[in-house]
Amino acid sequence: MGWRGACLGVVGVGGVRGRAPDPTVGGARGPYSRPRPQILPATTVRMLRDDDTHHRTQRFRFRAVALGLLLLPALVVLLTDPQRHDIVFVWWLGVLPVVLTARTDGWRGAMVMAFGVVLLAVLAHTGVAATTGQAVSPILPPVLIFFLLAAAAIAWLARAMGDDRGDVEDLALTDRLTGLPNRRHARVFLETMFGSAERGRPLAVVLFDLDDFSGVNEAEGIRGADRILVEFADLLRSNTRRMNLSSRFGGEEFLAILAGGDEEGARAFAERIREAFRAAFDETHPTTLSAGVAAYHPSMKQPAELVAAADLALGRAKDEGGDRIRVFGRDVGSEDVRRSREQGSTAPRTPEAYISDPASMGNRPPPPDLIPEPSARFGEGRTILLVEHDSGEREVFDSYLEQEAFEVTSVEDAQGAIQALRSEFDAVFIDLQLPGLSSSELVRAVKSRWPATQVVVITADRDARVAAEALNAGADRYLFRPVDMPELQSALVDALARRDRLRAEEDRRREDARQRGAIVESGDNLVVDGLLALAEAAERRDHHSRGHARRVADYAVAIAGGLASPPEEFDPDRLHLACLVHNLGMISVPSEILNKSGTLTPEEFERVRRHPEVGRRILEPALGDEVVLQVAGWHHERWDGSGYPDGLAGEAIPLAARIVSIADALDAMTSTRPYRKALTWEDAVRQVRDRAGTHFDPGLLPAFRSALPELYRRFRQAPPTTADGDPDLDLEVAPSADQ
Repeated sequence: MGWRGACLGVVGVGGVRGRAPDPTVGGARGPYSRPRPQILPATTVRMLRDDDTHHRTQRFRFRAVALGLLLLPALVVLLTDPQRHDIVFVWWLGVLPVVLTARTDGWRGAMVMAFGVVLLAVLAHTGVAATTGQAVSPILPPVLIFFLLAAAAIAWLARAMGDDRGDVEDLALTDRLTGLPNRRHARVFLETMFGSAERGRPLAVVLFDLDDFSGVNEAEGIRGADRILVEFADLLRSNTRRMNLSSRFGGEEFLAILAGGDEEGARAFAERIREAFRAAFDETHPTTLSAGVAAYHPSMKQPAELVAAADLALGRAKDEGGDRIRVFGRDVGSEDVRRSREQGSTAPRTPEAYISDPASMGNRPPPPDLIPEPSARFGEGRTILLVEHDSGEREVFDSYLEQEAFEVTSVEDAQGAIQALRSEFDAVFIDLQLPGLSSSELVRAVKSRWPATQVVVITADRDARVAAEALNAGADRYLFRPVDMPELQSALVDALARRDRLRAEEDRRREDARQRGAIVESGDNLVVDGLLALAEAAERRDHHSRGHARRVADYAVAIAGGLASPPEEFDPDRLHLACLVHNLGMISVPSEILNKSGTLTPEEFERVRRHPEVGRRILEPALGDEVVLQVAGWHHERWDGSGYPDGLAGEAIPLAARIVSIADALDAMTSTRPYRKALTWEDAVRQVRDRAGTHFDPGLLPAFRSALPELYRRFRQAPPTTADGDPDLDLEVAPSADQ
């Protein structure tokens, strides 16, 4: 039966069939009567199937061996004299594949294999007899009959053993008395649901306890107490949805796991159970019901913390006299947690031992190390960019995010968001109905500048096409208005977990690049040499751009040398290499466009505008160096956001790219074009100064001024004599610059 036995014979919400004697006590449904079978939650079925993967592999191997053994007697018959009576008994080797098949496929499989052996024996002997002209051995029929009888006996034993195995599997997951899932089943289910909660799905638990149950045992006796437990289990089962799980966790403790449930929903569920219990048992049984409720919070690191929170809330309910419900975080605050930790606990301290010892739950404080902090906030050290044009909505989001200790930067339009991208955020929330720049363009800009940053778009339009456009632009998730706080928390938990995974992968890639031997710094490295050769080949395709990359590299390093306080991580050698390959993407532009003497058409100019993206895609897997990728991808961005490919603005453009932007423009303006003459050095310098604050970073002007002597010296040493092939860099001088 395997896992099928556990999946088919189930009770309650995720319960498994009970296998107990049936001496009914107190009517048709006594404490030992068999509970009605129901269906396991789909999640539990998937868990059991996953656990059974190795059994499926083993079954495949057994079947292969059985088929091999089946062919052995046939080969013996074909290679020997069919008249030999002792050869007939070789078919008793068929017992081996029958046994193996019984092990993997049960009694039906064993009987199918047995009839297959008989059929193969008949075909083999009659075939040999027809070929040789000899008669079939007369003892073949009785031998095969006895073989079938033996196979039937094996099949009967396999069925009996399969039933017993199914019973054992059922009992391993079922509480014998109530038929509910037992503690082991609940632990597995809780661990799986906790993993889903860590990915953003809500989760809550309710820990029930029958008050003063020792007094019930004394007053009602063991059978009477058992009857109450069974009847409460029936009540709990009938009120639990199939996607959830209610289990008997200990003596009179029951744990309900509410997948997809929040704090309010769990409290309402607990109240409904308590009221139903009071209505059913107040007149007949001297006991009441208490419950502790706890909802998953991102600060929780393991399932035992969630159970401990519910346990502490349950203890508070019992301390107040019982017959009530208390919620962790609402009724049980930081002061209660502090007091509980100071008092200490005799409960097992490890998570495994604590959950395996439910006798202490509700009766003594849980281990201090497992009690989560009610006021814990999962936004500590996290940053959020909120792009929302509606001030009221912005205040609501700000309030919740700051309550969870997020550091929030709020802007009301896309332009403000572009400016804010100078810093990396953990997540960006974007209103899709923004004025000005389209939200899709903003999404692309965020993902291009900071790939690991998670983008969540918010829209009031419940149109799948709107969400699809946002996702196609690079958004990671979308929310529909109105957004409630549990939904927002779920989105945040999922986004932060995904970002952490991406950052970890990025760190591994960087470490791999470092271990490969400082690729960028190694002058004789084959990868670097290959990229430099490719960049030079791309440059040679345009006969006007010879020497452009090396002049830009010299200019950029000189400007960087004029910085008053360069960042610690700023490396001139990496900047120099980045400039040498910054135009690598031009290899994707056709030669006829590069060498065109007239004004570019919009379609041709669009091909030119895509070269930064192409260059970045080529360089990223080969080098993975941040400075190189920044320069290649964003050296055409402008300070006012009018550049390309991502429309970045201000300090959202990396420093290296802002420096190279000046160096690139300076060389372009002092180079001759087919359609115009080069500017003089003085005119080109004036152009740079005049466009500081629009095209160029005004903060780099002091460095540019201090570097002018060195820049002019470099210019005189290797003056440009041809155009560079980047028509858009000529600012207002080039006819195609603003097309």
